[in-house]
Amino acid sequence: MKIDIITLHYIWHYGSLLQTYATCKVFEKLGLETEVIDYVRPNASETEEIKAGVVAKGYEKKPVKKALFIISKKIENKRRKKFSEEFLKKTVSMTKRYSSFDELKMNPPIADIYCTGSDQTWNSEYNGGFLPAYFLEFAPTGKKRIGYAISIGMDEIPEKELEQTKNAVLKYSAISVREDSAVKLIKKLGYESVQQVLDPTLGLSLEDWKPLIAPNANNGKYILIYKLNPNDKLEKFAEKLAKEKNCKIIRVSYYLNHFKDQGKMKYSPSVEAFLSLIYNAESVITDSFHCVAFSLNFNKDFYAFYPGKYSTRISSVLELTGTKHRAVGESEFSYDVINYEYVNEVLSRERKRTLDFLKESCK
Repeated sequence: MKIDIITLHYIWHYGSLLQTYATCKVFEKLGLETEVIDYVRPNASETEEIKAGVVAKGYEKKPVKKALFIISKKIENKRRKKFSEEFLKKTVSMTKRYSSFDELKMNPPIADIYCTGSDQTWNSEYNGGFLPAYFLEFAPTGKKRIGYAISIGMDEIPEKELEQTKNAVLKYSAISVREDSAVKLIKKLGYESVQQVLDPTLGLSLEDWKPLIAPNANNGKYILIYKLNPNDKLEKFAEKLAKEKNCKIIRVSYYLNHFKDQGKMKYSPSVEAFLSLIYNAESVITDSFHCVAFSLNFNKDFYAFYPGKYSTRISSVLELTGTKHRAVGESEFSYDVINYEYVNEVLSRERKRTLDFLKESCK
């Protein structure tokens, strides 16, 4: 049996790459042949991303700042593209590149099952609107459609997209989502049997991940910062924690402007080195869902900061694992030790439940 998966594999981002890899590995555990559909959403080209960044920064009428921003983004993207493409080439099987939904619809890849994968595949705000490719609207009639650990990320589905989304969703034979808020949204569309499951990166155990973790780079005792959004409170917290633990700070990032921040910078390391930096850290401080997920899987002392938008992914996994007290700045926050015996029990139970769900879905 062959399953073709559509996801956000092309985002030059550790989380997107690792969830793509993990999605394939989870299905391979079930004995399926996997293939990632190499479709890139229309607004995800480098040109479009940079244009959106210029607008977000308000640099349209500031030629010097605009030019500097574009140069820095191109430098960053060159490095990010390199480690991303190297990783995907080594670890997953992919179809030919599809440049549009029409091309995908006219000549879909051949498979027994089609799957919408994890990450924010159903977040229309993030994707720039309702995109039929992520709802498998290209799949041939009669072929099974399933959803695995889909993230919606939003609190509500936009009114103008409700009918279109409902029509597409009701064609699925099985749907699982990543956050509890997504369960409610899918049920509101009339799809009652939706399940909440682990993100694919948590669907694999530490033992599954170990072959991919680069050897320890002998950085000594350090606290790791992986920060995707500006946050002065996170920086102050890291400085305080580093003093208390007598550790240096290491920062992993693909943003040039993070060189000015505290700590030793590890600039755009390989995916394997990124995992190693989490695995060997004394503590991890992050606003990234996937960094939280790996911290849990690797049994690390971690501290999570909600990023504002799309925080439900982090709050859901903290709630599930009994670690909401590690959300810094929230009312439950405390330095109480993380009960990893409980966390590991929960993850083990949920992995089995997820695999059982997928096994049934793929029959």
